[in-house]
Amino acid sequence: MCEPSDPGTGNPMSVESLQHEELVQLLELLCEDRLDRDQAARLEEIVLGDEHARWMYLEYLSLHGTLYWDAARGIDDESEVVEVGVAATEPIDRSPAAGRRTLVAVAVWVSAAALLLAVGLSWWPAEPSAGPEIAVADPSGLPIIEKKDSAAPGVDAGLTRRQPATIESTPAPQMANRVEKDSTVERVVSPDAVVPESKSSVNPQPSAGSLAEIVGFVDSRLAAQWEDFQVVPSPVASDAEWLRRIYLDIVGHIPPSNDVIAFLKDRRPEKRAEVVDRLLDDPDYVRHSTTIWSNLLVGRVERREVNRPAFEKFLRGSFARNRPWNEVVGELVAAHGRNDQNGATNFLLAHLNNDATPATAITARLFLGTQVQCTQCHNHPFNSWRQQQFHGLSAFFKSTRSKPIRGTGAYALVSGPFEEPPFYEDRRGVVHMAPAGLGGQRVDLKGSEHPRRELARLMTGDSDPRLARAMVNRTWARLLGHGFTTPVDDMGPHNPPSHPDVLDRLSQEFVAGGFDVKRLIRWICSTRAYGLTSRMTNRNRIDHPETSGERLFSHVYTKPMSVEQLYDSLLVATQVDQATASDWESVADNRRRWRSQFVYSFETDENDEAVTFDGTITQAMMMMNGPLIREALSQQPGSVFHHVVHAPGSDIDRVKRLCLAALGRFPSSSEMRAITEMLPLRSSAQARQAPVSGPLAEGLQDVFWAYLNSNEFITVP
Repeated sequence: MCEPSDPGTGNPMSVESLQHEELVQLLELLCEDRLDRDQAARLEEIVLGDEHARWMYLEYLSLHGTLYWDAARGIDDESEVVEVGVAATEPIDRSPAAGRRTLVAVAVWVSAAALLLAVGLSWWPAEPSAGPEIAVADPSGLPIIEKKDSAAPGVDAGLTRRQPATIESTPAPQMANRVEKDSTVERVVSPDAVVPESKSSVNPQPSAGSLAEIVGFVDSRLAAQWEDFQVVPSPVASDAEWLRRIYLDIVGHIPPSNDVIAFLKDRRPEKRAEVVDRLLDDPDYVRHSTTIWSNLLVGRVERREVNRPAFEKFLRGSFARNRPWNEVVGELVAAHGRNDQNGATNFLLAHLNNDATPATAITARLFLGTQVQCTQCHNHPFNSWRQQQFHGLSAFFKSTRSKPIRGTGAYALVSGPFEEPPFYEDRRGVVHMAPAGLGGQRVDLKGSEHPRRELARLMTGDSDPRLARAMVNRTWARLLGHGFTTPVDDMGPHNPPSHPDVLDRLSQEFVAGGFDVKRLIRWICSTRAYGLTSRMTNRNRIDHPETSGERLFSHVYTKPMSVEQLYDSLLVATQVDQATASDWESVADNRRRWRSQFVYSFETDENDEAVTFDGTITQAMMMMNGPLIREALSQQPGSVFHHVVHAPGSDIDRVKRLCLAALGRFPSSSEMRAITEMLPLRSSAQARQAPVSGPLAEGLQDVFWAYLNSNEFITVP
């Protein structure tokens, strides 16, 4: 008998090659829904008996699993089928054989899931190591560095300058036992705005629960889970760590040295709560919130259809007036007109194409916390979204078009009258009609001049909780480092939240409080979890989402700075923008150019983009020797380094000031030992006799450079 040969080489095929060929054939049968019971048993035997086969099986499963799942489940009996052409008139096979094939398909899928779980458990990762400790020295005796104050014509172009806070003395900080500060909501309604069908939104009232009640509920639920998992939470964060975190989270940059010194000297128990309130009222809160949502809604890459200044003006106005979140979303979804006159139009202009798929997908993902892009072609393999629901949502966008305005460079977002529900074809070639609707509510759009207004009303009313839950989950993730679900924009029964009761309560209070974003941030920042250190201990190492999969919030999860946070923090740490006497518009332009080197577009229909800001060579070279760093280390008048070099005091004081400017703390004892071994530091008396120059000046530059290039500088603790 002849041995089979390899068609590529002509050599006899090995047992492994034969098995590989058989595995490929079986996997193809699996993906085509043609696998019988004997073949399923053979597939299971091969996969369980060989490591290479397991890897190949998992890759096939990952690639084809979603399409296979849809085929196994078959056609939705509730779908409205429209007979169009030959494909629509093809009879449905309801024979016993068809039923057996479906049963086999489901059985094979269940076996696949069980195998995947078993393999996953066998690869359980090792425990992570704890982060470095942050030492905070006694601030007494260190002179405060005075900085120039420059008036700004607008909050969008540069960073707000601050004076040190008033200092008083008393015991340790507490957050929850205080009266919540009411947010001021100025209601300026755009002509295109959709008023949500919500009593809480139309007439905003304080939420049913006070700050203390809501925070107490969250704290008790988290503590109960810590007890269930037998973990002990990390200690409370030091004042220096907490202050750096709250500044980066709320205003988007590190705290100035003067603010750090004032906060470290303050011993009043309410000082942390006061900082939260002060930062939420700071112009840089508006600026940072605008940056976050501009990046999410239209991306960082410049697009010709998007008028970024007009869009950011719309967002700034919304956050400055603390408009209810459901109103903001309603206006973004329903907006129409020119993009230079109505900034809200730029959201959809950034995501329109011929079939409205990107606009549909990003609207569901950002505002409803649901990823539905794959349901354009098949039912979602894991959540409850069906192909019909995707096209029902897409129906609201079908008549929306982007129209260039000749001779102006502007674009208009226009909506024609709704004509008829869209049709779509499933994987079996059957054509369906998709009535417009959302969340089980169908809408008759026949003759409607503005279909997206109907969608905005459905999304922003009290009857659909997803808008509130998505915002709560995203805000929690931004502040604590992880959301109740991972990823934050893929919520549903397939991806249950880690703390459903906490998510439910915060979402209910968010709605009851009029979708007040500032109040939501204040609640979360007042929790015990947010006030903990990010350092793990031996008693809570299991709480590490990347390795164990657990999200217990027994410590804060560290986050890398965003591109914008790093740029703004470098300006605060070095004050080079003051040294170069740049105007505010120049600072904003420099910021956009600086971040553009880390962002690129994939040029896909979904306008995907990536930020190469995760330890890449580009980032390393920029931080080590970029223009901004070179300016920071120069002795230009007005910069922090120039002031430190020429200020009175000892060289040890100079090192302390540089560390304080960069890291918001004082040098640890080990850092000081290393620096004194490297540099011939002088006393105050010696320093008065000669200015800093030569090797000493270069050594101080090296110290500042090292602090600015440390992992600690680019991390949100």
